[in-house]
Amino acid sequence: MAINGKPRVVIWFVSNDRRFIGNAVNILERQFNGIETVGVTAGQKISVTDAAGKVLPFIPLNEISLNTECDVLLVAGAKNFGMSEVVKFAKSINLDTEKLLGDWIVCIPGFTLDKYRQLQRSKLSIFAMNCFGGLISNTLGLPFRSPFVNMFMTEEDYIKFLSKPREYMDKELTFMKNGFEPNLKVEYPIFGLGDVSIHMNHYHNADEAAATWNERKKRINWQNLFVAGYTETPEILSKFDRLKFQKKICFIPFRSKLKSACYINAQLRDNKNWGIAFGLAVNDYGSGRPWYYDPFDMLLHGKQTPLIDMSLQCGQWTIV
Repeated sequence: MAINGKPRVVIWFVSNDRRFIGNAVNILERQFNGIETVGVTAGQKISVTDAAGKVLPFIPLNEISLNTECDVLLVAGAKNFGMSEVVKFAKSINLDTEKLLGDWIVCIPGFTLDKYRQLQRSKLSIFAMNCFGGLISNTLGLPFRSPFVNMFMTEEDYIKFLSKPREYMDKELTFMKNGFEPNLKVEYPIFGLGDVSIHMNHYHNADEAAATWNERKKRINWQNLFVAGYTETPEILSKFDRLKFQKKICFIPFRSKLKSACYINAQLRDNKNWGIAFGLAVNDYGSGRPWYYDPFDMLLHGKQTPLIDMSLQCGQWTIV
């Protein structure tokens, strides 16, 4: 940090999408009692003024790593395509990727720069039985350090896998058959992993799905796992709660005093198939629609810090 304790910030505009940047700057200013905006950068020269009407210095991208001291590279306009391409490009021009911070991430309830840097440095791996893990990683600008992305498992198979995950991860995927995705109306590959099944419902090609799985499983950080599941039955919840993981959360649509139980009220979803509706509600949380709990506390510590009242009042969520 700068000597006065205020972070030095360079704003990197990667697109014309500026919907988050104003709020992000305001939040950082409130958290640190002001920030030092060193300048702005982009692929080509742009002119940007601050709230006081002052034109901010423009710094060419290729000069940031060599000549500019900053604590935060605040990335504006990357929400729609995520941070992975930004990180890849930043590495190619020798930028310090740990300084990158998406403007929309600053606007997530519960954000502090300290918590986010802890999360980045923790090299967290997320196991999830549906798309939740990939969605929350993408929403928070975190790399995928697990193969549990763009796939799903049944509750029973997931519990079985979690009972001895290292043993299962040492096994090779074997193609079984194609399944059918009714929403996308496409076929997808189903694999066996020992005696459990992996449904790769966002892949059309079995070879691509297997290659992606095998590459991502090499990235698992067994020293820092966050394990997420969901169920509508107390029996599955009890089995999940007995699993020996330090950080584990099981999303449920009913109340429970078990430590891993994480209540979500999914009645906002008007869907006659309650199982599908609840699974989608879990995915919604991973995308921040809405943030039921502080995602930074949850991933860092397995802590459930409520952000909304889970009761339903006149069709509106009650903010707390």
